[in-house]
Amino acid sequence: MDIFDVLEKYAELKTNAGAPTNFSRARLKANYNQFVEIWKSYYRGDVARVNTDVGFNGEESYPVARRSMKLPKLIAEKWAVMLFTEAFKVTLKNDVETEKFRQLERQTDFRSKINQAAIFGYAEGTTALLASADIEIDNNTETVTGGKVKLDVIRYDYLYPLVFDNNDIQAIAFVRQEQKKDTTVYTISIHATEKGKSIVENITATVKGENVDFTAAETVTQKRDYDNQLYCIVKPNTANDYSDILPFRQSIFADALAPCIDVDLAADGLRRDVEEGSQVTFVGRDLLMEKIGKNGNRKKLFENTKGRFFTIPQDLAKGGEGGIKQLFEKSVPEIRADQFWKVIKDSLNWACVTSGLGKGSLDIVPMATATQVITTEAEKMQNKSLHEQYLEGQIVKLVKGLCELSTLTGNAIDASEVNIVWQDSVIVDTTEQKRLAMAELDVGVISKAEYRMRFYGETEQVAAAKIEAMKGEADAFGYGADQGEYR
Repeated sequence: MDIFDVLEKYAELKTNAGAPTNFSRARLKANYNQFVEIWKSYYRGDVARVNTDVGFNGEESYPVARRSMKLPKLIAEKWAVMLFTEAFKVTLKNDVETEKFRQLERQTDFRSKINQAAIFGYAEGTTALLASADIEIDNNTETVTGGKVKLDVIRYDYLYPLVFDNNDIQAIAFVRQEQKKDTTVYTISIHATEKGKSIVENITATVKGENVDFTAAETVTQKRDYDNQLYCIVKPNTANDYSDILPFRQSIFADALAPCIDVDLAADGLRRDVEEGSQVTFVGRDLLMEKIGKNGNRKKLFENTKGRFFTIPQDLAKGGEGGIKQLFEKSVPEIRADQFWKVIKDSLNWACVTSGLGKGSLDIVPMATATQVITTEAEKMQNKSLHEQYLEGQIVKLVKGLCELSTLTGNAIDASEVNIVWQDSVIVDTTEQKRLAMAELDVGVISKAEYRMRFYGETEQVAAAKIEAMKGEADAFGYGADQGEYR
């Protein structure tokens, strides 16, 4: 009995209890897994017949392992960094509520988790962020005394959409599996939307053979229904060219698999030329054998003939007076660095274009000037905007859910208004950004408060207060009280 059987059995129990439920569509995930496994193998760099091969030296076969540059991993990480830069911010209705959420961000490791979710989501096609809370209750008064809000990254393998229509998921299960001898234990959290409420069911399914027992798991809070959804789905905003059977997306590098192969093969070829550019020896097969006994049986003189030591048919190895058996040839291969290097650079550009990053994003060339970057990255920024449009709605849902859980623990946060601030300009290095900002500051285009807000992440009130506190002494900009008023 697998997880799909377990989910269907639970749906039967709910139906028998008077709540008609059908979780049979969860089985569609099994058909989609084949695509995800392909993407994962490229991400890990262990693609069959690309990163692994078999060689033959005339005597025996031996495994050949090609080392991968893991270009898909670089692409997924590049997208995550580009989307969730330091300039990415979540703001609430005012500075007080925003500061409360920033404290919650630090407690839940929000920024790190959302970046990690983006990497896995863009690599595997889909991942999720799931909020929960441990509530502390006084048993005598049955009142909440505190608690801790948590945020977890849920990988594709543990996501099971149950009820969905196109991209809209009405019910989803988050599943953890544990094996105990001949018993499998599934810990399942089912999140569904009903009449504008988010309903959470936590159950444990114990499977032994064909039997399954369900028990209610300890709830993460004292509520089963919430005003806000406690999870968000992180996935690339790209068309699903491989399968339309699930409300998921394809991996961000699914269309870039061909150039990913070329990069790995060219890089491995370059390494092989450099590493194995030494002499290759071809040896007559009889030189590797010696006679044993009068019957003329032979055995190998060397146990290991793998690698750069090749055998050839003995009649080709005969030469010299009397046909004496000898070494046939010594060869030093040409190191084709220039050819391989060109393939690597061209394939990197191809992969960047097909994954939406924009040509040159991963090219191995000297860094372009700021002007060159600005004029060549328009397409990348358009693609970035497409992903922001989808992710913004999901992140707003998650922020509202986190704030509701925080309120339940006694730390009330008003999330009636949530805004997501993206960095929509071309990404250049921080030093260059600060240099340009200092020039704008000198000519009065921006204020000192705006500078601190941009590079120190401070609210306007905090920035103004710190600037006021620095009056009378030289500040970070080199200004002092005797040099005029602050802008």
